[in-house]
Amino acid sequence: MGFFGTIAAMMNTERIYISSVDDTEAIQRAGRLLRDGAIVALPTETVYGLGAKAEPGVLARLDAIKGRQADKRYSLHIGCLEDLARYVPRPTLQAKKLMQTMWPGPMTIIFEPDKESLEIIRAALPPETYELLYRDGSLGVRYPDNPVACAVLKAAVAPIVAPSANPAAQAPAVSADEVAAYFNGHIEMIVEAPGSCRHRLNSTVVRVGEKGVTVLREGVYSRPQTLEAARVHLLFVCTGNTCRSPMAEALCRKYLADKFNCDLDAVEEFGYTIISAGVAAFESMPASRHALEVSRQKGTPLDNHRSSRLTAAMIQQADLIFVMNESHLQYIRQTAAETESKCYLLDASGEIADPVGYDLDVYRSCAEQIERSINERMNALL
Repeated sequence: MGFFGTIAAMMNTERIYISSVDDTEAIQRAGRLLRDGAIVALPTETVYGLGAKAEPGVLARLDAIKGRQADKRYSLHIGCLEDLARYVPRPTLQAKKLMQTMWPGPMTIIFEPDKESLEIIRAALPPETYELLYRDGSLGVRYPDNPVACAVLKAAVAPIVAPSANPAAQAPAVSADEVAAYFNGHIEMIVEAPGSCRHRLNSTVVRVGEKGVTVLREGVYSRPQTLEAARVHLLFVCTGNTCRSPMAEALCRKYLADKFNCDLDAVEEFGYTIISAGVAAFESMPASRHALEVSRQKGTPLDNHRSSRLTAAMIQQADLIFVMNESHLQYIRQTAAETESKCYLLDASGEIADPVGYDLDVYRSCAEQIERSINERMNALL
């Protein structure tokens, strides 16, 4: 039996060419095969994958024809971004950034859902599917940049994995002919489509969790490209950029430094850029006297802070913008279009009043409100 050892008897492997997503009959037929437990070779933008339903019997057969150890993990493949919510209800900020910049595309993202999310997922999936996909509480997901493959994955209406189409220790197939040479007679269907396997290289694999981003395998994207794509830009905005937003910037940096167990200056290395600005700021002003004092007390010194006036470029670059009051929201919306989805009041329950002109106790109260709000926002996002 060549590469495969002792496996099931030979079968007829169908080869089908699907010219576009408009060929709904062929797409539905391939999707039904996957849903019914068949193995279907699907083209992606990298290499061919062997699509298979995430069920014990189907994956045991997949292991057999690939000559792969049963304890190795398989990544889930999705046909549209909306499908991810069922499997990863609450991706982290960095995961969202990678999804935004790299999907659909040649990147496999390994998510680490929190305990609450895992309980939601466990309740929604059949027990055997959950155990197959989340063996260590994490899940690898691939969203390929091939419209036909995605259409077939959506038509399957089932959790589908798709490891590279090659027996163990062999090069991944990058054409239908290579798939046939490996697996003809052992899988049900080989799908051909325009623009298949244009990269002819494996996807980049990256793990994203509460401790940041780790590149496990370079592929189409290098490690530096991946880390830069995952970088999250946070912007805090007030009026003069001498008290509220600088304190927010410093307290957010402290939150992340505590989370990553690193120095304040090392937060950038974990993929977060944090800045602040003011809608009516004068350039290069130091932090106010009371803001300096309160920040020293909190271990977030502002001695080197110099004010910046908010610009459209800052707004454009930011992934999330947190403001102190409604007037700041209005200013940003008037300055730059399409900010609705990324601009929020820092305190979800109301505005953070300007302490300028008040005594040190008012600044302390303001800093406490800012710190509490940052903790709530970051706990919900990370």
